[in-house]
Amino acid sequence: MSDKIKINPNEFALAVVSGSDLSNPDDIRASKDGLKRYLSAYMLIEEFNKMESDQFKFFKESDRQLLVKTLQSINRG
Repeated sequence: MSDKIKINPNEFALAVVSGSDLSNPDDIRASKDGLKRYLSAYMLIEEFNKMESDQFKFFKESDRQLLVKTLQSINRG
């Protein structure tokens, strides 16, 4: 729990596009749809990484330990 999460935006966006159905008889439309999906996924992960980085700055080790204990008690309950 001491490591922050950082997702590679390019790898994520490529995975999103490769898993998408971009079949369209119009190649230009299909390309635009793929580009829009890639850019949306890329920007989403960039935003996530920034939020994760910002939140991580304020998280102390004692906070992490308390969070882990709380999550463990929820799982047992």
